[in-house]
Amino acid sequence: MNYQDLSIKLIQEQYKLKNSKSKSILVIIGGIELTRKNESIKKLSELMDPRYLKIKAETPNRVKENKLIWQPYINDIPKNGQIMFFYGNWYTDLLASTILNDEKIQNNAFNEHLKRIYEFESYLKNNNVDIIKVWFEVSWSKVKIRTKNIDIINKIQRVPRFTWDDFPQKKWKTKTLYNQIKTLRNRFTHDWVIINSENNIERNTQFSQLILKHLKLPPVQIKNKLKYQAAPIPSSLTQIKKSEISHIEYKKTIKQLERKVADVLRYSSHNVVLVFEGMDAAGKGSSIKRIIKFLGLHEYNIHSISAPENFERLRPYLWRFWNKHSTNGALNIFDRSWYGRVLVERVEDLINPIEWQNAYEEINQYEKQLSDTNTIVIKFWLAISKDEQLRRFYMRKNTPQKNFKLTEDDWRNREKWDAYLQAASDMFKYTSTDISPWYIIANDSKYAARIEILQTILHSVQNKNLGHLENL
Repeated sequence: MNYQDLSIKLIQEQYKLKNSKSKSILVIIGGIELTRKNESIKKLSELMDPRYLKIKAETPNRVKENKLIWQPYINDIPKNGQIMFFYGNWYTDLLASTILNDEKIQNNAFNEHLKRIYEFESYLKNNNVDIIKVWFEVSWSKVKIRTKNIDIINKIQRVPRFTWDDFPQKKWKTKTLYNQIKTLRNRFTHDWVIINSENNIERNTQFSQLILKHLKLPPVQIKNKLKYQAAPIPSSLTQIKKSEISHIEYKKTIKQLERKVADVLRYSSHNVVLVFEGMDAAGKGSSIKRIIKFLGLHEYNIHSISAPENFERLRPYLWRFWNKHSTNGALNIFDRSWYGRVLVERVEDLINPIEWQNAYEEINQYEKQLSDTNTIVIKFWLAISKDEQLRRFYMRKNTPQKNFKLTEDDWRNREKWDAYLQAASDMFKYTSTDISPWYIIANDSKYAARIEILQTILHSVQNKNLGHLENL
């Protein structure tokens, strides 16, 4: 196929994808600079409409223990209808950090990073992101010829410090860097397309044809990974205990706990994520107020989650949560969360059963990766009785500064009380894990509930900090 015919077909398929928004395409580029892989991307831009090709070209990021290896790229994950090229990606970060870092990534850590990458990519693939991984290969003999034809010293001077081009010329001439990259890439390129880059025209043509092939592919049909069985509804959701505590005792205890929680969060060596779920009027907002009472404004972020915006619907569901996890020690509080996938979206039939059933494992993997990168995830379900909810609804209705909180959706959701109880029960069954358990807090009595929440946070963070110190 000549370039003219190839261009026509590429543009036709490009616009089909743009208009249908049936999936997105993410192209991950690998290979050393001397393969001239950038020329293949440039040629493809000439053959297609370059306005609708997104390219993220950056030098490698340093891989850090307390940061997910894919986190620097989340804002650039393509939305449905888009084509994105990562010229520099989580694999190049891993390679560069292993080869160049003063503290080299050891074998076990390397494998663990790969595991997280594969889990992340699997999630993307199951959520309409077609991933194409391309490694541009070239022989050592060709590298030697090309190093003679370029001013490698000037090339080195044009790139930032942290990149594998930042090597003395002798590194290339003695084959050291070439062998290092080849050895490492053999550990992860089993599912990549390897393009021989000896011949420029053949390389460019093969790359363009590969993109055309994937443009024509339909979205992946998602398979159900879970043998779903409904969980029994626990008594903690249906028989809400109302603990009595005097106002005087409450004021004394709550103030002490608020200060202790602020201190343990402030000085913890971990990032902390608090998740609040529950029926409408369960007391999520008032509980959050007590947590942040003695924290500075810069020490926490509160994320109040509602229905996704249109631009968020065009990306994988978890995308809108990925960039809300800071790694600078700030507390992140979620007033409703990614669990909307298995709660409201399930109950309201906004997604099909395969989607919400697969979401349990996707969420577990997500929270496991957060835990592995120095984050404590503490999850609360605030349980109230149906009678107590009704009483609070009428209080809101008759209180000027609160009546705006009561909406038609609140009344409509109340009619689906039993469906939400079943969804919550299944959520506990499938997502309450050793690293991130659910805490069901009886909240008909707000005083007792607030104290229990603060005590749970205090103990969870203290125990995690203690475990961290023991491992040092």
